Amino acid sequence: MKTDYAPTKLDLLDLEELACKITGLDYDEIDADTSVIEDALCAEFGIELDGFVDIVNHLLPLIDVGKSPITEKKYKGFSDQKSCWLAKIEVK
Repeated sequence: MKTDYAPTKLDLLDLEELACKITGLDYDEIDADTSVIEDALCAEFGIELDGFVDIVNHLLPLIDVGKSPITEKKYKGFSDQKSCWLAKIEVK
């Protein structure tokens, strides 16, 4: 898949902590055991750590925050960085 942006490369430890957060693991409690993190990702999402890292690195450049000029509501989500939201939720 060709993209018009350069994926961000994050620190692997940060991504492991993010994986723990979304799978309900305590990073310190599991002593940062990568195999436990990978097992949890596979069980919860059917994806290995390498795939998770790749997806996050591709999604990060699309994260945006903005305010609707019509409703004045604030949103966060993924956008094409030009003028179109791809997916968003309201920020309260």
